Amino acid sequence: MQEVRYDDIRVSSVLPGSVRTEFAGTDSGAGAEWKLAPEDVARAVIDLILHDPRSLPSRVELRPSKPRR
Repeated sequence: MQEVRYDDIRVSSVLPGSVRTEFAGTDSGAGAEWKLAPEDVARAVIDLILHDPRSLPSRVELRPSKPRR
């Protein structure tokens, strides 16, 4: 990030927690409602792209607000 920032290249890390996907088999099925939706992660990425270039969010962590106990 620091090497390319003066070339108008912005680098940010998105660290999503548990997301409802089918990567691990049946993670998107019943009982997975507590997980983040893929659209939640996509929205964070879009927000980074549209973020004002005066500042650089270098790290975004997303976690489910009410994880399963």
